[in-house]
Amino acid sequence: MTCWRTINLAKDYGFHRIVLISIITMFFTFVLIYIPLNLMHPKAHLKEDGILFFLIGLLIVFPVHKLLHGLPLFILRKKFKLTASSYILFMPVLTIRLKQTLSKSIIIMALIMPFLLITSLMLIGSFMFPGYIHYFSIIAAINLGLCVPDLICLRHVLQAPKTSQIEEVDDGYSILVNN
Repeated sequence: MTCWRTINLAKDYGFHRIVLISIITMFFTFVLIYIPLNLMHPKAHLKEDGILFFLIGLLIVFPVHKLLHGLPLFILRKKFKLTASSYILFMPVLTIRLKQTLSKSIIIMALIMPFLLITSLMLIGSFMFPGYIHYFSIIAAINLGLCVPDLICLRHVLQAPKTSQIEEVDDGYSILVNN
């Protein structure tokens, strides 16, 4: 197998650019989710009594996002290593390292899982509890901001040949193709 392309987000885009794009994405996502949902429920009175649950949701969105990347790998019984390297505000900073090369379809599922699941749950929560639209919109926006690097990687993986394999290297991912 030969390397078709290497994805290194820090080198290709720069850390600060990715953070800036993520923050801008968070703001636009909040506006694009909150305003339509607020217009759909014009008589809903926004409640402030769920601030504790909102703060807990903010704290757990980061580790849950990372765990959801590993969910398709766990379901398909693929080998990966999950480690908690440090703690921020009593929440672990999780890292997932692949132990084997994976097919393009599995990587696509792993990259898109947090976006689909958390955003869907936040939208469902907004419809079920219209008084807390603002909380659900903020958590969905933060999740989408966290998904920016995943979506950039997803774009590169989608451009790869159909039968390619993806291998994790120290500074990113290598897309491998058969000779």
